[in-house]
Amino acid sequence: MYYASIGILSLFIHLIINFNILFKRIPSDRIPAILAYKKFLYTLIVFYIVDITWGILTCFNLKYISFYETEIYFMVMAFVILQWTRFVIEYIKDRIGFTIFLKYCGAIFIAAQTVILIINIFIPIAFWFDDNGNYHTGRARHFSMLFQFLMFLATTIYMTAAVFKTSGKIKLRYRAIEMFGIVMTIFIALQFLDFNTPFYSIGFLLGTCIIHTFVVEDERSSRQEELHRLMQIEKIQEAELGNARRLAFTDPLTGVKSKSAYQEDALCIESRIENHDLNDFGLIIFDVNDLKLTNDTKGHEEGDKIIREAAKIICQTFKHSPVYRIGGDEFTVFLSGQDLISRETLFKNFDSLIEKNLKEGKVVIAKGYASYNPEKDTTFSHIFGRADAKMYERKSELKNLASNL
Repeated sequence: MYYASIGILSLFIHLIINFNILFKRIPSDRIPAILAYKKFLYTLIVFYIVDITWGILTCFNLKYISFYETEIYFMVMAFVILQWTRFVIEYIKDRIGFTIFLKYCGAIFIAAQTVILIINIFIPIAFWFDDNGNYHTGRARHFSMLFQFLMFLATTIYMTAAVFKTSGKIKLRYRAIEMFGIVMTIFIALQFLDFNTPFYSIGFLLGTCIIHTFVVEDERSSRQEELHRLMQIEKIQEAELGNARRLAFTDPLTGVKSKSAYQEDALCIESRIENHDLNDFGLIIFDVNDLKLTNDTKGHEEGDKIIREAAKIICQTFKHSPVYRIGGDEFTVFLSGQDLISRETLFKNFDSLIEKNLKEGKVVIAKGYASYNPEKDTTFSHIFGRADAKMYERKSELKNLASNL
């Protein structure tokens, strides 16, 4: 039973080390080489099971069942060779004449093995069992073994050539696939000499362990490194995008929100009006008096000082609401929170400060306010229009006050 026990051990180790590839769905399953390797691993599971069964049956001298089980054994072996060559071809991704030759050789071997095994049922050209249940081999079996030996040798030579063309991690992975071919070439030769020892199972076990360590794990490590690198790039891009957005949405002269920010937030208010999702909302429009006169007589630098001072006054008064600069000397405030509740007091304080500035020859700002009326306002522009009209009324009022001083 030692023959079957080695196969059982090989099967369990095979399932353990390849569990993630065999039974977990991962994004890399869409990669042709990974799909090809997964098919190869599944075929190996079938081979291990058949090899274990062969060991048990021959141990009990069940020659008739053993005969047909051996037929299956040789057929499964042919499919293992086919799946291995397909994996090598997909992994290298080198569509040269030699890879096409390997691909056709695998298919030819399947066809030849099928014919041999059918003939063997009637004429024992590959193997047979005597009356005592002893297993004997024929020339066709030797041909099959030789063909397998040559197939693994060919993939080994192919991988050796590929190794010399590469460097870095790829070279290490190619070297591992090359080592798999070398291991199987040796163990097929041993199996040819001694069919009572499961050299096939031992060879496949060693080979897949090499592939798992130096190809599968290395590929996984590389994918994690690449994922980490992409995440770092994404974080940098998000930070850069955030910085760009802050720059675009901040007025460079005053530090309040820019016209772009105002337009975006106005669209949001517009959407809420359309969806009947807006409750209390107030809009204030500001305009600095006589800024053009200041620019013309004292220069734009002095005009910029007035704009910055106007922004400061507005921000200090309406501390809990967003302030926007929407033009050269125009500002708006979207009243919210405590500012909206205390608006009458804030308006009184603001008007008192502006009238004081008017007397002292400081910055003068006209304001106009409008509240959202759900029965009348169907668009944001309705609110804006009323606030703008009130602002011009206040502007005229302040000019009249100035003329009476």
